[in-house]
Amino acid sequence: MKNIAVITAGGSGKRMRSAIKKQFMKIGNDPVIVHTLRKFTASKLFAEIILVIPEEDVPETENFIKKYFKNDKITLATGADERQKSVFNGLKQCPPDTDYVFIHDGVRPFVDLEDLNLLLKKAKEIKAVIPVTPARCTIKKCRSGKVTETVPRDELFEAHTPQVFDFSLISELHKKADEEGVILTDDAGICEYYGHEVGIIESCGNNIKITHPQDIKIAEIILEAEKK
Repeated sequence: MKNIAVITAGGSGKRMRSAIKKQFMKIGNDPVIVHTLRKFTASKLFAEIILVIPEEDVPETENFIKKYFKNDKITLATGADERQKSVFNGLKQCPPDTDYVFIHDGVRPFVDLEDLNLLLKKAKEIKAVIPVTPARCTIKKCRSGKVTETVPRDELFEAHTPQVFDFSLISELHKKADEEGVILTDDAGICEYYGHEVGIIESCGNNIKITHPQDIKIAEIILEAEKK
């Protein structure tokens, strides 16, 4: 069985209020993306990791791959102006005999190794599965500066990555979405749009996405806890 990880790392530092792209910001002594890649190389599930990056980031990325991952099979694919198209580029670079693909945000550096195994197990049953965490806060719908509705949260979950799919299924649906100009916020959404059911597992709570400045501080705490 051949599993491939497609990891996107095309974000900017805009919301981080930094000139440094968030995937290259440091947690401890190493860039965020290095921590992410370490999790995937440590799992031993993957025949190959495809890292999707903007063309201008290729030299810097090649340097840290040589420094940190010289014995691991990590290849680069060129990103696009939208995440969905970047993922599609990564899928097109997967070997044709790929069985399952794990699509992951490069700025989620704390994916749990056991979650990877659970996701793969469920993907074999249902062909599409995502990690989620239950919504913890009360959710309000608002319009024009006013609350219009309080949404019951017992059926609300936050979607995380990696999202895991039967390779043939997600490749076909991404191709269809590309041809039809359908743009959705995540890969599971493409499955939903075209009528394919998506399973869930409840994710480890540390699988944060580095998006805002305070996330780096939280990541430092998680990193220290993982060392103990």
